[in-house]
Amino acid sequence: MKATLPLTLALALVGTLAGSLRAADVPAEVTLQRTLDQPFNLTLTKTPLSEAFKQIAATAKISMQVDPACYDLLPYGATTLVSADFRQAKLRDAIEEVLVPLGLQQAVSGSTLIIRPSAPLARIGRRAYWEELKLLQDLRTTEVKAAADGSFDFRTALRGALDRPELVVAIGDEGVTGATRDKALDQIKKQLPLSAFRALEMYTQATNQVWFVEAGPGANGGSGAGGMVRVMTMKAWMQRQLERPIQLDLTNAPLNQMVDDLTHLSGIRFVPAPGLYQTVPVVSVRSNNGSVLQTLEALAGGTRIAFDVREDSILLHIAGNEPPAPPKSDVIVGRISVPVGVGNDKTLMDVYIRESDLPAEVNDVRKKKIQEAIDAMQRQWEGSPATAPAPEELPVTTQPATQPGG
Repeated sequence: MKATLPLTLALALVGTLAGSLRAADVPAEVTLQRTLDQPFNLTLTKTPLSEAFKQIAATAKISMQVDPACYDLLPYGATTLVSADFRQAKLRDAIEEVLVPLGLQQAVSGSTLIIRPSAPLARIGRRAYWEELKLLQDLRTTEVKAAADGSFDFRTALRGALDRPELVVAIGDEGVTGATRDKALDQIKKQLPLSAFRALEMYTQATNQVWFVEAGPGANGGSGAGGMVRVMTMKAWMQRQLERPIQLDLTNAPLNQMVDDLTHLSGIRFVPAPGLYQTVPVVSVRSNNGSVLQTLEALAGGTRIAFDVREDSILLHIAGNEPPAPPKSDVIVGRISVPVGVGNDKTLMDVYIRESDLPAEVNDVRKKKIQEAIDAMQRQWEGSPATAPAPEELPVTTQPATQPGG
């Protein structure tokens, strides 16, 4: 006699199995994203930041990883006090309310929520002043707009958005062509209004630069009114960081540990040449408030490890074994036919013109004409807007959750 299950029980088992399979098929990242969209309740009263993160993770039942650099860059580190009252707030918004006043940001990586410094905070290159954190928060929570007459000046718009007439906007634009700068500003104008933070991100990405903030005179205790927004190339920023004093004391330590420590202390990306760790497995180096540059020079004297400052990183290699520099882009931008030969034996020879062959002002005109042609083509395409709207930023509170000293 064959045993059979009742129909209702069989359907229940099939449903349970299907549900288990569906749950297993859902990526961990999707599960975390759903959790971040759920209501969240928690009260924090003058809670140290490190403990606040633990309470948020435990209450929300999520995995959270905090980059140690977060604490290294804040005025009071892990002891920074946080106060907040979350009642039926979306979890991601609640976390954002804690992070924005501190210049931090969140990102999902698999099943873990990562907390790390925002790039502008990291590029300050030291513990930030409260005035600098406030400036970063203002940049996130205020909108850049065009003038009443429709004109747009980037520096003026930033000062107006923050209501800081004394704000200094130092844009280096080293090596940035006029056409590239105009294109970057055109992109911003097409997206107006948008947050000042987002406008700076768009500008520096389009011009291949970086940005950060500095407090005004009287920072670290006095009035930091005004302040400064700095825009420069990554190479110029690295040159600043090379002058930064550091504390480092390693004896017979693995070379890769020293590289990791230098990266952490300076924010600069160090790239070892192939085989360097095998050639120099251990090093001893000490810096008592010496600069990063002095530390590298001392290292070179004791180990023959030389360094080359490149556009976005510093290459470490054995002196005399310099790898070739990466080739620079020099695209072909035109072709002309030149007659060669004598009398009836003349023929045409094609000569290709590269970007480096043209004067800077001619290159600017060429790039501008190309962009104008592309924009005209985009306008003619039916149903295809010239630019896609930027995604809306997460709503954040304008009230700081952190109080200096208390």
